Amino acid sequence: MAGELGAGITLVSESLPKNLRAIGTSVVAGFGLMGAVVAQLTVELAGGWNISYIIGGVMGIMLLILRISVSESGIYKNIEHKNVSKGNFLSFFTNKDRLIRYLKCIAVGLPTWYCIGILAVLANQFAPEFGIKDISPGKAIMWAYVGISVGDLMSGFISHALKSRKMAIFYMLLFTLVGVAIMLFGNTDTETKYYMFCVWLGLGTGYWAMFVTLAAEQFGTNIRNTATTTVPNMVRGLVPVMILAFDALKGSFSVVISAAIVGVVVFGLASHGQSPKLMIKILSL
Repeated sequence: MAGELGAGITLVSESLPKNLRAIGTSVVAGFGLMGAVVAQLTVELAGGWNISYIIGGVMGIMLLILRISVSESGIYKNIEHKNVSKGNFLSFFTNKDRLIRYLKCIAVGLPTWYCIGILAVLANQFAPEFGIKDISPGKAIMWAYVGISVGDLMSGFISHALKSRKMAIFYMLLFTLVGVAIMLFGNTDTETKYYMFCVWLGLGTGYWAMFVTLAAEQFGTNIRNTATTTVPNMVRGLVPVMILAFDALKGSFSVVISAAIVGVVVFGLASHGQSPKLMIKILSL
């Protein structure tokens, strides 16, 4: 169901004026990502995952019913009857410039799922090395998504204030990178501290809506929805690759060092996905 976020962000991007686009998409994603927090609370209240899945399934069907009533944006309707290829996924691979833009968009989103897929989902693997008795991955995910939801709401206003989505994403990436470094190599010796860092990383990676909006703005209306739907799902699809790399590295390094190596690669790719000229300009300030 999360694949609908791309379509929703596209619709909001095409329906709002440019100066309100970042705020509008951040509100949509901020409330949407709170679902992960509600999921953990639902499990605790319902007493088991099976009942929670039934609740989530019923809500998913309700969402699909609501989706039917949503109208297309005026921009899309303007090209609906034109003789242009619409939604062609293969078109991303038939043009070098378009492919590079597509891959850069994917790279920018990787840190979000590195923090969730490794540092939150696999939180219990870090407990022994940090001298912590036990860390609940479910709670780590919940606290990370509390941060992500707040971060997503804030990111739109930060972008609006800076008048640049790229600068806002860069600063949030930098904030996340500092958090990851302190979390892995600082004095994270209690379960509470670990959850606090999960909130920190969530706040830093709360640029999901902005990242999807950025992807939407890189391509024409005929493939915009395809880009915003596939880019975030490509990022999610690379989580198993990150976990496989993490597991492979654990054969030669500690859990912390293995996570750090994967993190260096992920943040390096994300930084490269940003404009090199922009990075030089910001770092020279």
